[in-house]
Amino acid sequence: MSHSKRNTSRPVFTSHERAVAKSNWASSSARLNRDSFLPFGCCGLCLGSARDPVACLGGDIFCRECALANILAQKKAIKRAEKANRFAEKEAAYAKTVEDEEDRKRTIRDFELTQAGLPADEKPRGAEVVEIDQRQEGGKSTAPVVVNKLPEDVTEHDATAVVHVGTKRKFDLDDDEVRRVMKEDKRKARMAIEEEKAAKPTLPSFWTPSLTPDVQDSKLPPAPRKEKTVPVCPSSSADDLHPISMQQLVTVHFHEEEGPSSQEKRRNCPSCLKALSNASSPVMTERCGHVLCMNCVKMLMPLAGKSAPEPDVPPIRRYQYKNPNRTATVLFEFA
Repeated sequence: MSHSKRNTSRPVFTSHERAVAKSNWASSSARLNRDSFLPFGCCGLCLGSARDPVACLGGDIFCRECALANILAQKKAIKRAEKANRFAEKEAAYAKTVEDEEDRKRTIRDFELTQAGLPADEKPRGAEVVEIDQRQEGGKSTAPVVVNKLPEDVTEHDATAVVHVGTKRKFDLDDDEVRRVMKEDKRKARMAIEEEKAAKPTLPSFWTPSLTPDVQDSKLPPAPRKEKTVPVCPSSSADDLHPISMQQLVTVHFHEEEGPSSQEKRRNCPSCLKALSNASSPVMTERCGHVLCMNCVKMLMPLAGKSAPEPDVPPIRRYQYKNPNRTATVLFEFA
């Protein structure tokens, strides 16, 4: 029997140990080691050693075949998305045209029935709004006027309106009034059509082709989508997206040597002949594509002083070292 007071000798966790373990190791936490990172020189798509390696302007390495295939696939996906958007816009425009035509026909039918003295609609009447004027005009009181209106048609103007019997109203017709009347007639016609559709018996046979649910039946507004117009680097993060194209791919030239035990070639820095890894912060030149370690870059290409000329200097990119005695070379650090 062990009488040690170490927590490793106990078969169970104490409350404090469970709290510490929960705070330090949640369900989404994990220990990161060298196996958790992609080794340097591997393709970001196939995860294998890059064959005929190329790099984007963000410093991500890919196989040339993988990069070109991914760019072509993204371009095809963009074309499909654009085609789907155009088709959806045409469908929405056609549905809007059909709906406007239904509203126009319903408005004309109601007008013809009203002119013929027939009821335009069969829906029951709602609560009546009574408008009464109790004021005296020339010693005579006006008779109360009863106006039948539906509750949803009552406005603030109707609640305070006063109608005098025996008086002539001035007829004013302008463009705003015509548009308002047209909108009101269209709204009433659409409401009547929707009520007729809702009153029809519906079958729950959703598997029938004529009753298959459609996206147009949804009452929810369409979700806003941010469509991409150019291919995006597959290794870029969600908060730092950068484009990729065939013209901007830079061919990477590694200094390779035969490994002592492995069959794969070892990629070294051509200056110090040390193996390149993620810890050595490799840097690639944009013009020739050769890869060096960061220590050699700092030693061979020191930063220019404050006396360096500022005009006619190209825009500074991620890593750029300028020397007044030689042509400026743009360097990119691998991600």
